[in-house]
Order: sequence, then C-alpha cells, then structure tokens
Amino acid sequence: MDHVGTTRNQLTSSENDIHCVHSDMLESMRNSNASKEVANDASSKKREETTASHNAASLERLRFALSVQSSDRKEDLTLRWKRMLWKSCVYLVTIGMLIAFLMGLNMSWTAITAALALVVLDFKDARSCLEKVSYLLLIFFYRMFIIVDGFNKIGIPSTLWDLMEPYAQIDRVSGIAFMAIIILILSNLASNIPTVLLLGGRGVASTAAIAAADEKKAWLILAWGSTIAGNLSLLGSAANLIVCEQARQAPHLAYTLSFWSHLKFGVPSTLITTAIGLTLIR
Repeated sequence: MDHVGTTRNQLTSSENDIHCVHSDMLESMRNSNASKEVANDASSKKREETTASHNAASLERLRFALSVQSSDRKEDLTLRWKRMLWKSCVYLVTIGMLIAFLMGLNMSWTAITAALALVVLDFKDARSCLEKVSYLLLIFFYRMFIIVDGFNKIGIPSTLWDLMEPYAQIDRVSGIAFMAIIILILSNLASNIPTVLLLGGRGVASTAAIAAADEKKAWLILAWGSTIAGNLSLLGSAANLIVCEQARQAPHLAYTLSFWSHLKFGVPSTLITTAIGLTLIR
C-alpha cells in the first residue's frame, strides 16, 4: 500500500510539473506575441509617420514649383509687354523723324531730337552707347567738310567748272554722259558728299540759266550719279569706309576689305546701274 501511495504521489507531482511547464510555455508565448504586436504597432506607426512626412514634403515641393512657375510666367508676360512697348516707341520715333524730314524741318535738329528720344527710351546708362561711337569717322567727316570749304574759298572748283561747263549741258545726251562721268570721277577722288557740295549749286545754276525746265533734271542727275558713284570704290562713299572700319573691328568675324577687291565688282555694277538710271531720268 505504501508503494502504491508513493507511486501516486510521484504521478501527481509529475503532472503538476508538466502543468507548470505547459503554463510557463503558454505564458512565454503570450508575452512574445504581445511584444511582437507592440513592435509591429510601433513600426507601423513609424511607417505611417514617414509616409505622412514624405507626402507633406512632396506637397510642399509641388506648391513651391507651382508658385515659381506662376511667378516666372508673370515676369515673362511683363517683360514681353515692356519689350513690345519699347519697340513701338522706337518705331514711332523713327517714323516721326522721317515725317519731319519729309515736311522740310531742320535735318540736324530733327536727327538730334530723335537720338535723344531713343536714349531716354533705352532707360540705361548712355556710356555704352557713347563707347560704340567711332570718333575717328567723326573726325574724318569734320576734316572733309573743312577741306571742301577751304577748297571752295580758293576758287579752284569755279575755275574747273568754267572749263567743263560747255561740255556738261544736259539738254543733249553727250552732255548728260559727260556730267555723269565728272560726278563719278570726283566722287571717287573726294567722296560723294564733297562732290555734291562742290557741284550742286554751280552746276544746277548754269543748267537753269540755259533751260529753267532742266533744273529738276540736273538735280536728279547729281543725286543719282553721286549715290551710285559710291559703289565704284571704297573712296566713293563714307558708308564704304564705315563698313570697312566695322568689318576690321569685328571681334570674331574680322575681315579686311581691300581697295582692289571692292573695285572688281564695284566698277561694272556702278557703270551698269548709272546707265540704267540716266535713261529713266526725264
């Protein structure tokens, strides 16, 4: 009986031990599951917070980009309107200057007024504009007009015209051709502006003395001949000298236009256009 009681006690204690182990395992599993749930909750919260912060940053960047784009559009529109207004004012000043010339107003004051108006419209410092002025060309023009005036006071042009006048009567074809040749030669020796100053008054006056109806024709011949004569050589027109100076000073496309290279196409083109123009003058 004692042996049976002892065996029962052992079985009971074993069952108690098994029950304790089982309960401990269940408790540890519950604890591990709870800790996993807590960890999962924490990670999900962090993930949600990270996603929310990313979304907020993306929205902020999008708003900033939209605001910058809208401000750029407004600035572009403003600049476009300012540019259009400036161009319109420049066109109006230029057209006004041409109208003033056609109305017979003083050419010098008209040109100066238009230039000042354009400087004011530019809204910038005029120093950059003044730096672009070719003062050597201005000195050339001053010297040219001084020489022409001194040449007139000496009386040499009057003497030469007295010798040429009998052959320069524009009431016949030979006289027109002779007058055109004289204009071409003088324009390429002294430039076309001094030629007009030297021949203008005296040549037209002698023509009007012979036939008053040919006065207009004489002015047209002088205007056409002196203008076309500028194409013959580099010395024929001050514009040719300006082109040569600008071509030589070009920063990246500098080019030296020589006298003979210009003469190759200048002579035939000048002779052809002069002949065509003289046949059209009535």
